[in-house]
Amino acid sequence: MKLKNKSIEIAEKSKKHLSPVMTRVTEMVIDRAKGAKFWTADGEEYLDFVSGVAVNAVGHSHEQMVKAIKEQAESLIHFGLNYGYYETAANLAEKIAQITPGNLDTVFFSNSGGEAIDGAIKLAKAATNRPAIIAFEGSFHGRTLGATAITASSSKYRRHYEPILGEVYHVPYPNPNQLKEVDEEKVVSYCLSQLQKLFDLRVDPSRVAAIIIEPVMGEGGYYPAPAEFLQELRRITEKHGILLVFDEVQTGFGRTGKMFAAEHANVTPDILVLAKALSGGMPLGAIVANRELHEKWSAGAHGSTFGGNPISCAAALANINIIEEEKLVERSHQVGNRIVNRLRETLENLPGIIDIRGIGMMIGIEFDTRLAMEVVPKIKEEALKNKLLIMNCGVQGQTIRLMLPLNIDEAELDQGLTILEQSIITVLRGR
Repeated sequence: MKLKNKSIEIAEKSKKHLSPVMTRVTEMVIDRAKGAKFWTADGEEYLDFVSGVAVNAVGHSHEQMVKAIKEQAESLIHFGLNYGYYETAANLAEKIAQITPGNLDTVFFSNSGGEAIDGAIKLAKAATNRPAIIAFEGSFHGRTLGATAITASSSKYRRHYEPILGEVYHVPYPNPNQLKEVDEEKVVSYCLSQLQKLFDLRVDPSRVAAIIIEPVMGEGGYYPAPAEFLQELRRITEKHGILLVFDEVQTGFGRTGKMFAAEHANVTPDILVLAKALSGGMPLGAIVANRELHEKWSAGAHGSTFGGNPISCAAALANINIIEEEKLVERSHQVGNRIVNRLRETLENLPGIIDIRGIGMMIGIEFDTRLAMEVVPKIKEEALKNKLLIMNCGVQGQTIRLMLPLNIDEAELDQGLTILEQSIITVLRGR
């Protein structure tokens, strides 16, 4: 009874004082979490296939991360990187330089992915002295004003905020499920032709500072850009002196079966934007580019009070160490393939499912858009009723996306997948 009273008290207090602008996925009151599980204030146990929206790559409250956070908090909680150097930030910047592709050796730390995207836009404009930014239809880059301006996964994200950043242009992303009128084999050439059409009719490439793309679409539907498309973008941007920016906020640190999704296409962007799994739950984002590019960003042109916080950096170092020590990048590739094969075997022939795909442990189950608004919320509700938290994405919310911890226990993985499969079967067969 005491637990239920506590849960009610926290919920009522939250509803009274927390802004209702935040989408409320559930009404649960969370007490604690460990690995791939969490417990409510009422003592109910759930499996977590959301991981803080792909943040907790090594699960909740990993022992090494907790130890690193505690030790850092005892010596230095905050100072500010513009007032001096400290070890965790220096060590993390060095580590990022070591593990990122190519010669991306210099880092600016921020507090989040959206904030890092805004910083990347500023860096691109300052370095090129050009005004225009090109992004992609279906993309999601964050909720700060700059990130909102280049986001195009739903008009709801922009509805109240126009006019915002000027000189932003969008072209189609090479996702055949968004381009149903285009032959699937011609999607790449079609999207490239639309980019060229943009150059011909609306903005000369000499005015474009950057092209920003998610190498694997996140919020827009969990769809990877074909390698040949990213390679051609690299060629086009180099030809015109445009900076190529990869938003790897959701794809970085092993999620796709490589440390970074850029490695699948063997393409090194000019700017790499990181957050989410970077620090495994502590607030941290990063803008990574080579030294020469960063030096075109004049001192004082950008800054942050909390970016590169000592505790967040300590957590990130521990997080990356766990990923490397436990070989979670390799495991992501192997386990991701097993999950996709299993789901295809059990679900693929069900009416309403049009695709089951994955790249590493970035896995999407896509439903026919004509049914998605009806069935996907019911599947989420059925799974939650059976103690599994899942989440969807896509322009019409049509894709269930799996964001499991990369080190999820095999028994918990099997249990969660069984609940997911049974939930989907129950809803689709009950229509």
